[in-house]
Amino acid sequence: MVNLNLSGRGYAGVIVKLDLSSGRVEKVALSQRDALMVLGGKGLGSLLLYNSVRRGVDPLSRENPLILATGPLTGTLAPSSCRFSIVTKSPHTGLFLDSNCGGFFGVELKKAGFDAVMITGKASQLSIVVIDNGDVYVEDAKWLMGLKTMEAEKKVKDRLGEEFRVLTIGPAGEELVPIAGIFTDQRCAGRGGAGAVMGSKNLKSIAVRGEKPITVYDPDGFKKACWRAHRRIRMHEVTARSLPIYGTVNIIETINEAGALPTKNFKTGVFQDTWKISGYEWRRELWKKDKACFGCPIACSKLAFTSDYIVDGPDYETLWALGPLCGVSDKEAIVYANWLCDAYGVDTISTGVIVSFVMELYERKILKSEDLDEVNAKWGSSEALLKLVEKICKGDGVGKELRLGVKKLSIKYGYEDIAMHVKGLEMPGYEPRASKGMGLGYATSDRGACHLRAYTADKELLAYGGAVDPVKVDGKAKLVVDYQNEKALIDSTGICFFASFALSFREIGEMLATATGLPLDEADTLRTIGERVYNLTRLFNVREGVRRRDDCLPRRLLEEAMPEGPAKGSVVELDKMLNEYYVLRGWDENGVPKSETIKRLNLDLIISLED
Repeated sequence: MVNLNLSGRGYAGVIVKLDLSSGRVEKVALSQRDALMVLGGKGLGSLLLYNSVRRGVDPLSRENPLILATGPLTGTLAPSSCRFSIVTKSPHTGLFLDSNCGGFFGVELKKAGFDAVMITGKASQLSIVVIDNGDVYVEDAKWLMGLKTMEAEKKVKDRLGEEFRVLTIGPAGEELVPIAGIFTDQRCAGRGGAGAVMGSKNLKSIAVRGEKPITVYDPDGFKKACWRAHRRIRMHEVTARSLPIYGTVNIIETINEAGALPTKNFKTGVFQDTWKISGYEWRRELWKKDKACFGCPIACSKLAFTSDYIVDGPDYETLWALGPLCGVSDKEAIVYANWLCDAYGVDTISTGVIVSFVMELYERKILKSEDLDEVNAKWGSSEALLKLVEKICKGDGVGKELRLGVKKLSIKYGYEDIAMHVKGLEMPGYEPRASKGMGLGYATSDRGACHLRAYTADKELLAYGGAVDPVKVDGKAKLVVDYQNEKALIDSTGICFFASFALSFREIGEMLATATGLPLDEADTLRTIGERVYNLTRLFNVREGVRRRDDCLPRRLLEEAMPEGPAKGSVVELDKMLNEYYVLRGWDENGVPKSETIKRLNLDLIISLED
């Protein structure tokens, strides 16, 4: 294969590697082979991570890289082409982690001349990395120490210039909290503790400015392909009406009606006060402005204004985690809790699941108010919610312990059967007993419990593109495999998952092929790339010791029948789905990819399998 220069083909064509310990900067060309194999974004980040990290490395060590990777469509005319992936080894789970983020940072990174940045080492003091039109350097950032995320971003722009885009952590990231996220443009790479990895490197912020044009292989063909994609988005019910008007919160009543809205630490899937927090009520009372990421016709973000705060959101997951999961329907309390998490830089999903676990232990009298710094952690108490969230965010009193996550809390206090996590990552807002595909997706997700890896809720609960019975297990293994592969592909392109609701492989392939000049227009080619990337992340986790025993769900979901709602009496029949899933994946009965699967996907050509 002749190795093409990928610059001018949607790509910048360069990966920059920065060692904070030595200050060394190395720029290497992105190879055509890697572009064809894994595209960019999640795929490229996963490949860099796998090939640079030894088995068992401490996620908070100098060796663990923090990787920021764009896709070939990032920053182009493609709709919703704002996305980039943050890839690392998670300090929260000890496993693979990627967190996909929007806003404008990824676009600016590519305009600065880089497809990806890989940061290792540790700075001698709190620092900021500045990427300015191809120049990469490190500066002292003691002046940012302890600042909240929004304050830090503003300070950096005040000093460097408004044209810079800034990625930053809050105090929680500086303190290496395992649920700390990374923030930019009021967007968040929230799950799995990437903020703690950034903090472990003494890195407070990354600022980037780029002025280089992002060009494509076939400009005319690309414009036509993008026009067709934009047209599909403007015609689709979800991307043309639901998300633009009500954001992701629009689905909360539908999910509740299906009995799939986890309530009170997943004790049930029905919340009685959902009408109080519906999309209509948010739009009527608190949402005052819509907000879009770069190049996005959807504008799913909504800004909530109170007398004291402006908050981006809440989105569905944040609303659920800080609301129904804890029995709370007070919108202003949810907004403030959301603001606290964003300001201090922690994951709203994990925070809400921690609070709900504490509330159930309090209900069972395992924890008393004196154990919680005099907080009466009753279900539905807005006061208790805010006090506990504030303690988690600030690390005050019992908050130092709570912010470690439900897995560690359950090991200390017992009751692991009601600790709602998979592989250490707290579970999101879809009840697996009422949505069996989501349950299998949680169990087999490459980063722990994740709703985005296989969003089967679109067919099981929302009937987008056809409906399937949510409580039956038949066909769910194939549905999950297909969705996981598709999501791995989407996260490698640089476009947003929401755009993919309206787009087929045909539209995506046309944009990729005309942007890159590479043979990426066939649906089967794209499916194989997604499958390759998902198997690559599985191999990383297998190398860390993950096996079938880890592809599990909390016992509550496997043994306690759903008490009410349309899924009443249901439990998750995980083993049956898992057996079929492994066969479809080409993995052995213990969840390890078979050698023939590795060779079929050509993974042996791009990674070392010696471990």
